[in-house]
Amino acid sequence: VMHETTSNISPPALIYLGMGLIIARILLDGTNTRGFTWLQWLQFLVDAARIVMLWPLVLFIEKFEVWLKSGSDDEAKHDH
Repeated sequence: VMHETTSNISPPALIYLGMGLIIARILLDGTNTRGFTWLQWLQFLVDAARIVMLWPLVLFIEKFEVWLKSGSDDEAKHDH
């Protein structure tokens, strides 16, 4: 069962998640988790999850903007 699950996740997705986890680790490194209440733990996990999930989205938006700009440049050249 474990093998089937991992084969569904593409290597780029795994890399993105890994990088997201590293970034979350760095950004949340200053947080002292000792003496956390369950509510603080929940907030901490939500923050970490948000960083991990938004990380690929931010990269995608950057790529998409570059692609849009290069696309409109090409059209401008064709018009003249």
